Amino acid sequence: MKNAFTLRGISRFSAVALMTLAGAAQAIPERPASGPVELLARLNSNTQGALLNHSLPDSLYNTVHSTGKTPLLVDNPAADPVERAQFFLSIYGSLVGADNPLNQLGSRRVSKDRTGVTHVHMDQVSQGLPVFGARLVVHMDGSGVRGVNGVFVPGLDQLSTTPKMSIGDLRQRAMAAGAKMYPGKALKLESSRLMFYRTGLLKGVPGESYLAYEVILTGGTLAYPIKDRLILDANRGTVLNRIDEIHTVLNREIYFANQDLPPFYTEGSLGAPSDIPLVGDVGSDPTSRIPRLPVDNLYIFAGGTYELYKNLFGREGYDDGFIDPATGELRAQVQKSVYLINEQCPNAYWNGDSTNYCPAFDADDVVSHEWSHAYTEYTHGLVYQYQSGALNEAYSDIFGETYDLVNGIEGPLGVTLTEGDYFENGGSRWVLGEDLSEVAAGLLLRDMWDPDNFGVNVPLLGIQILATPSPGSVITSENYYCSTGDNGGVHTNSGVPNHMYAMLVDGKEFNGVTIPKIGMTKAAHIYFQAETQYQTPTTNFAQHADALLMSCKDLIGKPLNDVLGKVSDEVISQADCDAVELASKAVELRQNPKEKCGYTTVLKPEASTPALCPTGKFVTPSYKETWEAGAIPSGWTTSKNITGDYDSPTFDWSINSDLPAPHTGKALFARNDGDGTCTSGGDASGSIRADSPEFTVPDSASFLSFTHFMQSEQGFDGGNLKYSTDGGNTYAIVPQDAFTYNEHTGVFGDGPLLPIPDPIGLPGNGNNTSPLAGEAAWTGADQGEATGSWGTTIVDLAKLGLAKDAKVKFRWEFGQDGCGGNLGWFIDDTQVYYCGLTDPGTGSSSGGSSSGGSTSSGSSSSGGSTSSGSSSGGSTSSGSSSGSSGGSSSGSSGRFGGGAFGWLALLPLFAAALRRRRWH
Repeated sequence: MKNAFTLRGISRFSAVALMTLAGAAQAIPERPASGPVELLARLNSNTQGALLNHSLPDSLYNTVHSTGKTPLLVDNPAADPVERAQFFLSIYGSLVGADNPLNQLGSRRVSKDRTGVTHVHMDQVSQGLPVFGARLVVHMDGSGVRGVNGVFVPGLDQLSTTPKMSIGDLRQRAMAAGAKMYPGKALKLESSRLMFYRTGLLKGVPGESYLAYEVILTGGTLAYPIKDRLILDANRGTVLNRIDEIHTVLNREIYFANQDLPPFYTEGSLGAPSDIPLVGDVGSDPTSRIPRLPVDNLYIFAGGTYELYKNLFGREGYDDGFIDPATGELRAQVQKSVYLINEQCPNAYWNGDSTNYCPAFDADDVVSHEWSHAYTEYTHGLVYQYQSGALNEAYSDIFGETYDLVNGIEGPLGVTLTEGDYFENGGSRWVLGEDLSEVAAGLLLRDMWDPDNFGVNVPLLGIQILATPSPGSVITSENYYCSTGDNGGVHTNSGVPNHMYAMLVDGKEFNGVTIPKIGMTKAAHIYFQAETQYQTPTTNFAQHADALLMSCKDLIGKPLNDVLGKVSDEVISQADCDAVELASKAVELRQNPKEKCGYTTVLKPEASTPALCPTGKFVTPSYKETWEAGAIPSGWTTSKNITGDYDSPTFDWSINSDLPAPHTGKALFARNDGDGTCTSGGDASGSIRADSPEFTVPDSASFLSFTHFMQSEQGFDGGNLKYSTDGGNTYAIVPQDAFTYNEHTGVFGDGPLLPIPDPIGLPGNGNNTSPLAGEAAWTGADQGEATGSWGTTIVDLAKLGLAKDAKVKFRWEFGQDGCGGNLGWFIDDTQVYYCGLTDPGTGSSSGGSSSGGSTSSGSSSSGGSTSSGSSSGGSTSSGSSSGSSGGSSSGSSGRFGGGAFGWLALLPLFAAALRRRRWH
């Protein structure tokens, strides 16, 4: 294993340093206060009321920043920046989650921007392990510490650092998952590490923390490379997340076809084309571009992108003098570009080593877009998923199009206008990819100025192309993408921050907000300041809004370079920062997409379960099983139906005591086995069944209820509920209208009936080899991550045609295909009951009967014995034992009077629009 960064400042930083810093401070040394209220009051006083304090609890994000001239804390400006940051956090760190910064944070990088502000970027560690996506940034200048912002994951010291699975087994699980995602592809495990991972963090929803094992899988072809980050639960081997890592000093190398042959051009080599200097945002003549070889364009545009970042921001290439953590030495930067031939196209991407382009993808904004992904990797490092991934794409669009607007180069299909000029179609000022070939342009064009309406009847290429809209705002745009495809909509939702940048540059009225024009120089500096100094790998749109505002305030009155590398006459003022806030409001950066998307869980939450009986009646079980005896109860039978050629010994029902929170105790468990390979000799397709005893229906209005937890491979694996009225000879799936709460929410083989997220990008398809393929079921996991949650399912037995004294058996069947897997299916607290007039807890209920299991006192069973307590295996009656489960329930029930599953209402969900391909 290898760590992705070097921890600096933890071992060598000491209490002596803290005392030195405290003694150097101009105020009395401060110690931690009793709580956040007192700490914030102190900081508000220190800043004379100019305090910005913002939290996003679901994202575990906090920022505390002085927006005035007075810092949060006056300290010793001559001290080491890391020690200054640690000293500040030792007092105020609890406001951002770090209550023990010496042991919880390691310095990743220290940077000083051109305004004189120093920024200390610190990655969270816990018990010596890195924490995925968690980083704090402390900002300071000569006056003191000015702010801190970032993400910190709490409670990790409660987790063990020792995985329950061996590293070898975890690697096998990762390779098996890769084989499932990319059948027939040669894959290799490039790197791996143990770490802590917080689910839900990237999507901005509540989650849980795990000890995790991260692997990087690589393979594929030049045109369609594979580089996936797989994050596995280190204790169970389940895939917690999959992240696509192919995003989609000047030292250039241009290759033809691949890097196996010597480069076609190297920096300044004989025959390399001359560079074209930047001219600024002054417009251009569409006939000015001289046709060039694609390799010439790749060389020129790579150099032009280098000049753009160097002239504006003083940055020497994408890594800006990167220190290799493995050697501690300055790594020489080489800007490699590959022109792909004989590959399936269209495509263009950055793979962490080179930018790569299919034929006809050598347009200036596309080349600069791909190189901007390299700059992102070495600055804020935005994770390529959900809103952070959309920001990743947006930054490439923003600086790719900025380069397009200032290089004076145009192809025959586009025209560049000056600031403030815009026409809706036909080569717009803010269209990306307007110089691509007809085929590529038709697939990949997008518009930063009017993303929602772009593409309708565009006579751009002399043809009519289909609409290719992106969202211009989070809530009011109908095009905001809520599902898990495209890494959570990274290419679609990038339209939101793209739109904001274009409006800031040129000025626009949108969404009822008038955004004044601030111009390209100011906007570019604000965005790059946010990129390099405030944003962290998991920055979402709301955090991006904070970062832009703080960056703008940093730059007020400071000199700014223009794209020619000269000091501009333009100076940022408070009015420009007001414009930034207006633009953030217009595109709704701070709005939570949960308001719109309604992220779905496999099961409705257990806490939302309606009353099992109406007011005035009491839950009266005729049979109840809690699974606490530790063995499959008497009367229950389990069986296997293996349809593949491999019967995994671990694919079976068992009693499990390692229950997902908040449940404790024991439950029946079907393991979603991941041992199969989907190949001959390793096809683990099959199902496992847990059949109940035969019950006698106790009343004309009787119900089955059980709590369960589903976490399986979406669309391929999962379980359903069946019933039999002929003693178990035949079983039928419980129909949707018989469920009064938590019905089947998916169907195997054809994808989910409801938009339940798929954590690793594997939608159901017709190739599912599970014997349950095509059946309604519970399948998948919650919230776009590979975790489930508990819920209660209720079935109305009358809807099954079962009258009083009828006989019925139930079957819980879990199926899987030939490989892959996740965690499985937990079944708990299972009961058949009716709503009685008296509380069974008083011992005065009439009870009921069951066949093959325990029965309540005073009632006979067919083929079973009577008891007044619990039967072997843990089955308990509730008819005669004092204090038995049931009790009274109050309030009205939300489940009575129907609950039919609205099939017609789901039809729009089957009509998902074909997503267009976009460059990465």
